[in-house]
Amino acid sequence: MVRSFLSLHAKAPLEEVAAWVKGRTGGAGVYLVPDPPWTSLYHEALEAQEDLEAVRSFLRELSGLGKALAFWVQAEEDLLFLLAEGKGVVAELRQGPELGEALRAPEELRPLLERAKALPPEHAVRALANFFGLHPDHALLGFLDLLEAEEEGGLPEEVVYLE
Repeated sequence: MVRSFLSLHAKAPLEEVAAWVKGRTGGAGVYLVPDPPWTSLYHEALEAQEDLEAVRSFLRELSGLGKALAFWVQAEEDLLFLLAEGKGVVAELRQGPELGEALRAPEELRPLLERAKALPPEHAVRALANFFGLHPDHALLGFLDLLEAEEEGGLPEEVVYLE
């Protein structure tokens, strides 16, 4: 099975992220998973839209709470990584046949993104998540992964679901 997923992460407490995301669910579900100091978001509508600009816009707004990351892998061969701070995207790595190619980053992050670009998408996600102190398992999940875990009764208690 070919995997695609979108995960978003804010360096902010779960309560702040939950309050912020209400009204921004797009009429769909959003899972929130605490991983202090990060909170991970899995947004059904954004994942289903597969719209680069919608992801970028959502992440910019989310970064008003603190540093924010997005990891988007499509069909296991396209990768998008975004880092936003202060409501602006400050780093971007995009590669693959569907998303095209881009690498934009401050000098201190450029070598990291260049190394990540040379890796397969899921390995790049793992490496980038580790660098930012985010649990790699949280970066490698999407909404559908959590929905499946919920249906199988495998969601941890601390996961919050909003509609």
